[in-house]
Amino acid sequence: MCYTPKRAVWELTFKCNISCLHCGSDCISKEKPSQLTTAECLTIVENLAKLGCKSVVLSGGEPFLRKDWAIIANAIKKNGMSVSFISNGYLINENKVKLLHELKPNAVGVSIDAGEPYLHDYIRGKEGSFEKIINALQLLKKYKIASSVVTTIQRINFDQLHKIRKVLIENGVKYWQIQIASPIGRMTKEFTVTEAQFYEIAKFIAETKQKYKKQFEIVSGADCFGYYGNLSSCLMPKGWRGCHAGMNAIGIESDGSIRGCLSLQIDGFVEDSIKNRSLCEIWNDPESFKYNRRFEHEQLSGYCAECLYADVCQGGCLKRAMSFTGKRDNPLCLYKIEQIGFSNEQESQICLDPKETALLYNRFRALPQQYYINNSIVENSV
Repeated sequence: MCYTPKRAVWELTFKCNISCLHCGSDCISKEKPSQLTTAECLTIVENLAKLGCKSVVLSGGEPFLRKDWAIIANAIKKNGMSVSFISNGYLINENKVKLLHELKPNAVGVSIDAGEPYLHDYIRGKEGSFEKIINALQLLKKYKIASSVVTTIQRINFDQLHKIRKVLIENGVKYWQIQIASPIGRMTKEFTVTEAQFYEIAKFIAETKQKYKKQFEIVSGADCFGYYGNLSSCLMPKGWRGCHAGMNAIGIESDGSIRGCLSLQIDGFVEDSIKNRSLCEIWNDPESFKYNRRFEHEQLSGYCAECLYADVCQGGCLKRAMSFTGKRDNPLCLYKIEQIGFSNEQESQICLDPKETALLYNRFRALPQQYYINNSIVENSV
């Protein structure tokens, strides 16, 4: 069978200027020592075009930290592919937006993780991040560049969705992707949402899609929410036919390592490096991406192995399943929750104790005073 990487997500640089609590790649302020050169990047662009790729998303780290980002983006366009960006928004100023205007990207995606500035800045690990994001959205709107917002939900910002929605509507954002933080990279399992919260977020997405059609063109749960069940027709109207990694999607890391999906930051999922073989050779190798291209029912475990939709769903998003359980057994499945309920008492909780949340997060990063005021916690345990 012939496979085409219709969509590539490219970690243009590992370097990042902020430090998000949920970063799956655990990006830092320094680049990998083996970062691809401009020439190597342009060769990748040519290979993607040869393979029939249609869309390239430049991500990071922070893509705008790479000095040759515009050269690479222009090459993508000249080779007949669309280009988009995913940025933390901190470096987006008028000069960059003018360059983007000339480039005409499909979209520029930025991240908003809370409707309250102090909490967004806390999650992102950099003061002033929220203000920079709002400024970036206004500049993109001024230059008529399509903008989208990505929101990553974890335990501490679960209750922020309504506030974020209000901010996006006020700023004219039409495209919103809501996703769940997975326990890989910097994120640990104790920070992630409960199964009950997961189901509530799914209902929020469905409600927003139905009631705010004039405000939003697209509200998506990405590959996190599904995969069958009562809400599936709203959340995934086109249905779910298994993980896309190595099938019609490809992930490229800043050092040239190739994964089926850039989100699969898990040991054992790097196929090879373009420093060893060309991208075309890696993609077309019959031994590549065997976990999906040669999928068998026996790869599934737990409820996913018993499920009515097992062979078509294939355990849902592979990143979610592997990061939570280390197997193709996905605990965050709407259909599973509807059929057999929550895994345990803890996973059935929606309203979590803010004092417990404070104790949990303070071990990693001291919470700002505003958190205690907003949550009426009298004793500041920082």
